[in-house]
Amino acid sequence: MPAVPEEITALVADLEAFLIDGLKGENLSKKAKEKKEQFLKRIKDIKASYSQEFKDQRDAEDSDADVADNNNDDVSLHSDRADRDEDTTYDGVQQSPPIAAQELASVFKAGYLEKRRKDHSFFGTEWQKRWCALSSLTFYYYGSEKDKQQKGEFNIDGYSVKMNNALRKDSKKDCCFEISAPDKRVYQFCAATQKEAEDWVEKISFVVQDNQSELIPEEQDMYDDVGVMDVHPEPIDDDIYEELNEDEMPPPAKSKSEVKKPPPAAAPPVTVNKNTDYQNHYQALWDCIGDFPDELSFKRGDAIYILSKEFQNFGWWVGEMKGSIGIVPKDYLMELYAQ
Repeated sequence: MPAVPEEITALVADLEAFLIDGLKGENLSKKAKEKKEQFLKRIKDIKASYSQEFKDQRDAEDSDADVADNNNDDVSLHSDRADRDEDTTYDGVQQSPPIAAQELASVFKAGYLEKRRKDHSFFGTEWQKRWCALSSLTFYYYGSEKDKQQKGEFNIDGYSVKMNNALRKDSKKDCCFEISAPDKRVYQFCAATQKEAEDWVEKISFVVQDNQSELIPEEQDMYDDVGVMDVHPEPIDDDIYEELNEDEMPPPAKSKSEVKKPPPAAAPPVTVNKNTDYQNHYQALWDCIGDFPDELSFKRGDAIYILSKEFQNFGWWVGEMKGSIGIVPKDYLMELYAQ
């Protein structure tokens, strides 16, 4: 039986690890679960058929694991450095000095997110759990909130942020958002819930927009053409004003004079024939609801007969409508029989 190349045994081992560990906790459909079990069974059969080759591979992995355990600190440091390099070399900017997560100042938003790696192998981890913090205009991310040094950071000035449900196809697809800017790296994150992701988007957008508003320069010399006010201005020609239709004009506010509003005493004796006293017949321009019992309520188009104008200095007349007498705001009325 021909020997299995080392690359094939490594590929099979990676595939098995991905099926067991990589898909752990994923909400797979029934059909997907069945397919997963079929792959695992086939891998088991292949490993049984080439037991010697896979035994040699396991021995090599155990040896590598022992070396890794003896050099755990170096590996961890290398991993952190690789993660930092991944997030800084693309932008070509100087990295900020190391700072502990608990020492960040002016933290506007912080919490755990899953950060998508820029480069990842097929069977490697695509999303990494990171403790993220938005401090002023800098977005930091750490392995945990107790880390003494950030794994990476970037300045959000000039960036925009939006929700993106196309980054994942699992149950967390609606929890993803991305931070991007022209000619710069796109940073993609996933929150625990959709509400949490939307809160991150809102907070980042607020900080970016607030910074942009502060950078808007004040326009100078906007009114250089304004001279000294003319003490004797020329009279204004009334013809330059456009006359609006009555339907387009808003109702004026009722006059609220500081002087106590006079009560509408009993109607003055009528010495004229109301049917022929055309000049005192008025029509309502707008609806008006009385605020007090002594005020008449009326609707647009109602005919009101004015009994007295003695209180017009207060903005009110005494009127009669359908047998009821009360005061009415004169600015709400127009002559019914205009000459």
